[in-house]
Amino acid sequence: MRKNWLIIMSCLMVLLAACGNKPEPIKDKNSGAPGVKNEIPAEQAGVKAEWKREEGKNQGKLILKNSSEKNVGTGTAYKIEKWTDGKWEKVNTDQMFTEQMIEVKAGEAYEQPVELKEKEAGTYRITKTFFEDEKKHDIAVVFDKK
Repeated sequence: MRKNWLIIMSCLMVLLAACGNKPEPIKDKNSGAPGVKNEIPAEQAGVKAEWKREEGKNQGKLILKNSSEKNVGTGTAYKIEKWTDGKWEKVNTDQMFTEQMIEVKAGEAYEQPVELKEKEAGTYRITKTFFEDEKKHDIAVVFDKK
């Protein structure tokens, strides 16, 4: 009787373990967006790019979080691309930026407003460049505009 009980419990545990794991959609390791290739990481040298959509507005904020122990520099320029037909296409080709250096101190964040009112629905990537000890780094954040 005891053997039957152990066999039944073992079978139930195997069945429960097999049923509990649902496959997740394939996600890009850099961006976390399903079905999108993104070769640019969201974080490098302790600096991470994040996206915050502003509710009720046609804009959002690109946030650079500096978790490193060093100050980093960036500018106002960024690149916006839209995922179209399996590739990224730049959509802000005529946008102009002022030349300035913005210092993001260690442990702090920099928020930059990004206008989206003329962008149609789709998956977008914003790429931002920053400098750490004279080394150039590119980070990107992927988001959906509905």
